Amino acid sequence: MNGQAALAVLVGAALIGLAPIGVRLSDLPPVATNLWRFVFALPILALWAANDKRGAARDVRLLLIAGVFFALELSLWAASLTKTTVANATLLTNMTPIFAAVFGWLLLKERIAPGVLLGGAVALTGAVLLAIGRAPAAVAPTSADEGWIGDLMATGSAFGYAAYLLMLRAIGARVGVGGVMFWAGLSGVVVTFALALLLREPLLPHSLQGWLILIGLGVVVQVGGQGLIAYGVGRLPILISTVLLWMQPLAAAVLSWLIFGEALGPLALFGAALILAGLFVAQRARAGQPAKTQ
Repeated sequence: MNGQAALAVLVGAALIGLAPIGVRLSDLPPVATNLWRFVFALPILALWAANDKRGAARDVRLLLIAGVFFALELSLWAASLTKTTVANATLLTNMTPIFAAVFGWLLLKERIAPGVLLGGAVALTGAVLLAIGRAPAAVAPTSADEGWIGDLMATGSAFGYAAYLLMLRAIGARVGVGGVMFWAGLSGVVVTFALALLLREPLLPHSLQGWLILIGLGVVVQVGGQGLIAYGVGRLPILISTVLLWMQPLAAAVLSWLIFGEALGPLALFGAALILAGLFVAQRARAGQPAKTQ
């Protein structure tokens, strides 16, 4: 079970590596883009929730709150992509494991195995080197003077995502993934719609490609990627699941290289190797621990 959960998180993280690419290519501003991401995912999630054997009735309030955290995280992260590089935005957003480890220890009393800490430290080092190595080639959408604002937004998004994942971890054992994703997605629609109106962002893309990108974000990233992550997070300690999410910056880096020409130099490639090594060490350490039944 733990092996399946870990694989689900890894695959989900790779899929959500597509998200920054979609935001950069979208016809719409960041918050409006994320609004449609939730909207296109919602019908699929509604069917999934309706066929889920484990209902979410007693946990609806918590799931709605979790969706608010997730929507705010997405909005901050997506907005950061317009003010800093994909590398910086993805790296700082993925500081989530640091916050999640603290929250998990304080609130869920989860023990942190030394091997998991070592793997997380190696992966974090790799993520930092990956971002530094990409910095000369990564061109931000706006001026360098605004980069610190984007970095601050990305850091704030890490807090939101840690809170979201922590709530999924707390209730994931008793609520089906379909119910989790539907109710969180429902509040995500409300939050992103309100923010898009507040920011006066246009809501309709002006091309067929724009619509296809939004559909892809909803189906592939939200339903596929986040659904796999929700499954895995509900069955793994919060630290190990969030460390595995460092597959996302690696996937985003490769895709940015292919699409935006943000080439990976020797330092970035070494960082990518360290991320993979850290994930391997963390997962091996987790695999060596006695399995917990859910």
